[in-house]
Amino acid sequence: MIDASTPSQSLADRSYATIREGILTGRLSPDSTWSDRELCEMFSLSRTPVREAILRLQSEQMVQIVPRKGTRILPLRLEDVRDIHQVTKALELEAALLIARNYRDVEELDPILQCVKDMEDALERQDREAWALADTRCHFAVVDMCGNSRLAGMYHAQRGLTDRARYFVLHMRDLPVLSTREHRQMYDALVARDLRELEVVYRQHWDRTTEEMLDIIGRISPHTPVPAVKQTT
Repeated sequence: MIDASTPSQSLADRSYATIREGILTGRLSPDSTWSDRELCEMFSLSRTPVREAILRLQSEQMVQIVPRKGTRILPLRLEDVRDIHQVTKALELEAALLIARNYRDVEELDPILQCVKDMEDALERQDREAWALADTRCHFAVVDMCGNSRLAGMYHAQRGLTDRARYFVLHMRDLPVLSTREHRQMYDALVARDLRELEVVYRQHWDRTTEEMLDIIGRISPHTPVPAVKQTT
């Protein structure tokens, strides 16, 4: 959690995280348009940090700034999911290979291991939301630890569209037993510096989950925007 008393950049980070969550959960529905004032009032945020957050979200292709109208929440389409997953798979695989080649002590991989353990614990409780958060942290940990800041920046810029699709299918897919097992296998391959196994498991995981996601979205709406996720209370 970001402290509101910290400098303005932290306020921008909080605004970004809040609005992004609104998009992921469907509170800000696809194709809806919002003024800065409406976003500030809805989320109890200040105008300048909101504007900074919107610029960041536009760079991630999650929103579109429409002159004299406001911020449009971009719809998620089937082809977007396919294209973005190809990009994020390539970037994250390269990050994982860099880590496997260059890490010095296995303890450096503890952040990844903790995420895997959190996924396993969430799966045991059948807590899909906690699992999804741990899964996201795991993928970000791999990319952020690879030592290539440009690669990490490109990955983060693309990840928003991936997360929208993942949240949408979260309660439609089977419990992610296989995905959890694959993440454990990825970690084991990192520890062993087994580049061949690491690439095999990564490609298997991304290809399988992408097809699963495309199948669910395609059965619901193959040519039109993915509808908003219904919020639960």
